[in-house]
Amino acid sequence: MRKVQPPSMQRSRSQIATAYAPHSLFTFEGGRGACIALPSSANRTIELPFVTMRTIGEQVQEYFSAWADRAQRGNNLAHPVPPELAVDRRVLVDGVVRVRTGEFTFQIPDFASYLPFPLSFACGRCGLHRSSRGVDSLERDAERFPSACPTGAASCANDWEQLDVVLTHWSGEIEAITPAYRYWASERQEVRELDRCANCDESRFYLRRPPGPLAGWHFECVNCRMPRQLLQRDRPTLRALGPLLDAGTAAIAEINMEPISYRASAAYYVHGDRLLVFKDDQHLGLLAETQASALERLVSARFGYPPAALTDAEKERLLRAAGRGSEWDNHVQLLAILRTLENQNVGEEMLGAQRKAIADKEAEWAATVFLAHAQAAPGISAACRGRGDYVRKHDPLRMAVEHLTLEEEKLRGGQMADGKEVSVDVTILDPFLRPDGLDEADLQRQAAASRTRLALLGIEEMRLIRDVRICEYSFAYTRTSSMPTVQRDKSGSAELPVRLRLFEKVEVADTALNPILCSVQSNEGFYVRLDEALVRDWLDANHVLLPPADPVVRLGGQLIEDFENLERDPDTRFSRFLDQYRREGALTRRPYPFVYTLLHTLAHHLIDTCSAMSGLDLGSFGEHLFVPDLAFLIYRRGTTMDLGNLSSMWRDRGDADVGNEVLEHMLNPSSLRCGSESVCNRRGGACPDCTLIPENACITRNELLSRSVLVGRGKPRWDAGTPDLVGYLELAARRP
Repeated sequence: MRKVQPPSMQRSRSQIATAYAPHSLFTFEGGRGACIALPSSANRTIELPFVTMRTIGEQVQEYFSAWADRAQRGNNLAHPVPPELAVDRRVLVDGVVRVRTGEFTFQIPDFASYLPFPLSFACGRCGLHRSSRGVDSLERDAERFPSACPTGAASCANDWEQLDVVLTHWSGEIEAITPAYRYWASERQEVRELDRCANCDESRFYLRRPPGPLAGWHFECVNCRMPRQLLQRDRPTLRALGPLLDAGTAAIAEINMEPISYRASAAYYVHGDRLLVFKDDQHLGLLAETQASALERLVSARFGYPPAALTDAEKERLLRAAGRGSEWDNHVQLLAILRTLENQNVGEEMLGAQRKAIADKEAEWAATVFLAHAQAAPGISAACRGRGDYVRKHDPLRMAVEHLTLEEEKLRGGQMADGKEVSVDVTILDPFLRPDGLDEADLQRQAAASRTRLALLGIEEMRLIRDVRICEYSFAYTRTSSMPTVQRDKSGSAELPVRLRLFEKVEVADTALNPILCSVQSNEGFYVRLDEALVRDWLDANHVLLPPADPVVRLGGQLIEDFENLERDPDTRFSRFLDQYRREGALTRRPYPFVYTLLHTLAHHLIDTCSAMSGLDLGSFGEHLFVPDLAFLIYRRGTTMDLGNLSSMWRDRGDADVGNEVLEHMLNPSSLRCGSESVCNRRGGACPDCTLIPENACITRNELLSRSVLVGRGKPRWDAGTPDLVGYLELAARRP
């Protein structure tokens, strides 16, 4: 029998990667003709930098590992959760998550294949239920539908309606509704199916759909009119837990599927992530496990840790091992000459020249021969060598390396093909960002006003970046919940595992591979870096103690050390889903979570302001945090042509008196008030009326946010400290 080849459709890339991603359910215009989307072999392979492909593979591995860990906790279940009910079998090797990047293909999401689904129908007149075994046989099956009519084929209305309700389960399975149902045959230890009336052995049923909730839907036997509950049990879960049903440790509520409209969001959740795209792997390569020593040196130098002192014997040994022993011999002679000159009371000028020659040579050795043997601070060393357990998007060392790469590629010079600067300081505007009609004196006033408002916001530097490259990708899906566990009334307090499933494979050059749908965007964004001295004052004002460090060490180094300490405590670690920071009043004040919340909240505040003033909706923005560098990046998301929304907004909102209306609005007290003020404050100062944005735009799904870090009047919900916070903007306003 010839297999039906699914047709393809073309939509925008963002739609294909999300709303029409593989295994989603949709209808065409008019709401008729339900279909299920499938992976498409017609999609082209995308060319990505090696560092980007490697990072995606690492993030997918981490995503599945974190998901499996969370889904398998089995809170309040009477049995362990089998790993195959937590994640796709294809990422499991001996029960452990092992994602093999070689089994993926990176595709441009231009096309989606699809097939009609569900193939379940009801007569518009009598409600008789009929179904088809598959698309291949649909036409022949439909021709036989009238022959099943209780009034006879000749008088059949032949008015068949495709049902808009499906049966789904947190295992990711989805089926058409049917009067048949599965059960566990204990004597045979297998899954069996009952598809006929238990009273009269009839195989035909009416579907009764009374008004109200889907719980009222049921089947009715055509012959004896015995009702049958709309009930089905999930096949893979029944197969895995069937023996546990016999032992009494599993419950039927874990196995039953649920009727749901295919239009409901719970029928499908796509899973993916995004990352910054860089050209150079020079610094990012230091994140490999084998480069821990080099990473220590880079981080120590970047955050001002003084190098460890070496004894003369160690210096001599290292120089001779490097084939530079003659330099050490010369150095010893110069030191002897210096001591002789000092004893002879010669002029200070001669002594100074001799000391400078010695110091210059020692500095050159420190930067070359001795560099690899400098010892990092214990906290930095522990972080660099223990970061294998960190969640990548929360890893401060990755943030520091990415920020360094961003500096070199975007922030410090460079031009685009059209002659525009890649990034521009918002107080030193180029011709493309200057408001129309302002003379040089007005431009100087505008720059001064902008600097004043940036200082009042506690911002040290703010730049417009014209070429923010972002790769967004999707690779898996779940049903009934977007989180690793779900609870149902009939299962009580038990947390049931939601299975994360890969997209089905596509044919690529005679090989079947799992697709990862990738879109690379080049859009505009704003880079913001806070005033380090003010952040220190803010932490001190709120009694948040920093790890001890040398006075020359930058705050970012202390934050990395604090993060390492947080990660070693299961009650404070930054897990992928930040479960530890959802508990009310559970944690003492620590610097890293507070600085993270400060940066994150200010990023949302800027996003909200830009959305209001540019006409872009909140969901069209993205964000990236660089916590150790006290910086963040917000950017426009979208695969359509960039019309310069952010640069146009900045130019059009420029003003000689206030600098820019964007900054003025961010300083306006009303911009950080909430329609649910008192209730919102009690719940941590973050709700949909103020700082929350759509979850697909937020890096943490709206965790670690609080207006209190900016304006006081409360504290984050996880904070167990007292009293209420002193706001960052309050301190900025008090500075002379």
